[in-house]
Amino acid sequence: MCGAVMVGLKIGLDIGTGNVSAAVDGKGIVLSEPAVLALEAESGEVLDAGKSAYDMTGRCPDTIKLVRPLLSGGIAELESSEKLLRTFIERICKNKIFKPTVAATMPAGITNLEKRNILGCILRAGAGRAVLIEEPLAAALGIGVSLEKPYGTMVVNIGAGTTGVAVVTMGSVAVAQSTAVGGDDMDRLIKNYLKINRNINVGKLTAEELKLIIGGAKLRDEAIAAVAKGKDMADGMPMFFEVTASEINYAIRECMDSICGAITKVLEVTPPELIRDITDDGIFLCGGMARLYGIDKYIEESTGIKVKIPGNETGVSALGCLRALNEENYLSKNGYHFVTLETLNL
Repeated sequence: MCGAVMVGLKIGLDIGTGNVSAAVDGKGIVLSEPAVLALEAESGEVLDAGKSAYDMTGRCPDTIKLVRPLLSGGIAELESSEKLLRTFIERICKNKIFKPTVAATMPAGITNLEKRNILGCILRAGAGRAVLIEEPLAAALGIGVSLEKPYGTMVVNIGAGTTGVAVVTMGSVAVAQSTAVGGDDMDRLIKNYLKINRNINVGKLTAEELKLIIGGAKLRDEAIAAVAKGKDMADGMPMFFEVTASEINYAIRECMDSICGAITKVLEVTPPELIRDITDDGIFLCGGMARLYGIDKYIEESTGIKVKIPGNETGVSALGCLRALNEENYLSKNGYHFVTLETLNL
């Protein structure tokens, strides 16, 4: 566990509803794990966290409780969130003596109380000092936007619980909006579609697999299908069934329209000069749902602006937080300040 001195590793931390990623100097992304915690049901003791806990979804005995404490990129349940982040920070720090300095993401537009809750959680989880950066800005920094040049860049980050849209110029957010729509909503819509239209009940893991394997924001040129396992709602018995890509596409269309609506709202209030830059350079798409088939083309058709997906789409925000820590004077110059448990009065 990290020790009690406020000097140590610099960690860029992307706190998302579905996934937590971390970047460290000289190593890049060192952690990318589902934001899931397995607890002993009676005592609350941590049994596991991350992918191994996520793989228990729908398979746990009553003695094990699975929780996803990070809601919409914020902190839904303080105690469990702290346990989850502590487990991850300990994995990164291993046996290092000094506490790390952490720059972490936060959704754009959250309240001061929500910021305080996130900061307190990170500090109690083992950080020596911490600072929060708006998630879309972190993503922009991660894809390498200039910190000085007066040039507009639009970044759209689609995660499990939220979609963050921002226009960044000179290392600051000019316009931003965060909407509570993401990959989890697509999974829910797929489950509802199968329940209502096919009388089949499937679990979250199956819905997510169907979304990523045959799903898509756009219809494919060729007709494809997959065989999955679920429960027949008529008699409760297990069954295999076939589902087509077009069915999954239809099921998630509501989410895609909400995401495009959020992008359009930000474009509508973006100053004309920055719009010109965006139309010249394109929209940068990142986050876990950037992997969804055809999502770039769908957004292009909705906005009329070219969409680019940079490499390492799930790690850019963590890398952006790390870049902010390493760019001398960037944070203080732009009004970001480190806090400790003492300065938060915790």
